[in-house]
Amino acid sequence: MIVISGRKNVYRQLGYVADFCPICRSVQTFLVRRIGRASHVYFISVGKGELAGYDRICQSCLTPFPTETKKYKQILKNPLPLPELQASTFPDLETVWQERMAQEAHIVHAPLLFSAEKRSELILHQFMLLVPKMERCYSSAVIDKPAALAGIAGLVVMVAGWKLSPILFPNVRFFPEYGSFSPEFGFFFLGIALFAWQGRAAKGRLIRREVIPALATALRPLSPTEAELQAAFAQVRSAGHMLGKKLNLSELQAQLK
Repeated sequence: MIVISGRKNVYRQLGYVADFCPICRSVQTFLVRRIGRASHVYFISVGKGELAGYDRICQSCLTPFPTETKKYKQILKNPLPLPELQASTFPDLETVWQERMAQEAHIVHAPLLFSAEKRSELILHQFMLLVPKMERCYSSAVIDKPAALAGIAGLVVMVAGWKLSPILFPNVRFFPEYGSFSPEFGFFFLGIALFAWQGRAAKGRLIRREVIPALATALRPLSPTEAELQAAFAQVRSAGHMLGKKLNLSELQAQLK
């Protein structure tokens, strides 16, 4: 019997804070999570795990960022209107983010007045902010609604095939030279293939649903030219990041128009 075990990240929601989002380029509501490294058996974790850090997820663009809980005055169990949330959780936010917010004001009013070198740096920075999310997407399983439905359908195919094959194909056997291969196993592999197909497609859907819109939001204030986008994308790709391999640049350009 094969036992699948190891260690995995376990996330526990702590509550909500206000903070600056470098993707949305503004103050947003964030969900703060504790990240633990816990043992698992068949991907079912045991306990909350050893503390590995914290992250905060912007509730607007859904992008996660590493964070430190000690910078917040408190973390609220339920979100409040943003001004109240900031006053309660991060009252010195403007002081902490003063330099970045001044840069954002400059970008809003005169994005084309930055030097070519500075613009390249700013555009590349926005690509790099989405690199961790893309890496996590391709290093773990992504199960969305279509993939879950495909898994259920695959299970139905397996069970139905196992029950009905002896009735529908009583004398059929494949590859008899290898000890025969019954139709039941064909339905089993069909069910697995159905789930695997949709599981793979789920990663592409996640990119189109979350990564491309977030990157477009981050880049739009800079009004990047096609040449600037291609240059930044080429740097990300040459660095070997999954973002440079899997992102469709034409889809990003379409959302920037």
